[in-house]
Amino acid sequence: MLRTPLAIALLIFAGNSFAAGDASKGETLFSNAKCLICHGTEAYTAPDRIINDLTALEEQVRFCDTRLNANWFDEDIHDVVAYLNQQYYKFPTPE
Repeated sequence: MLRTPLAIALLIFAGNSFAAGDASKGETLFSNAKCLICHGTEAYTAPDRIINDLTALEEQVRFCDTRLNANWFDEDIHDVVAYLNQQYYKFPTPE
């Protein structure tokens, strides 16, 4: 019985944890991974972009991490999400 509420609480926490990312570290990780080789900044700035919130942004960063074999830790992913959000997306971050 306790498993379901605990699982939900952990998912909620994990979904909001990217707010603590360090954008300056994320910029370095982003640059070192050469993310712009696969796509230019239009992926981030297009009016019809497919990323419409922080959750989708984190999912996309995780997908790219896997494709690039960057082997980022969760903290690194959160840092990259913070950088991309600060630089391009400007989504509101949870308090």
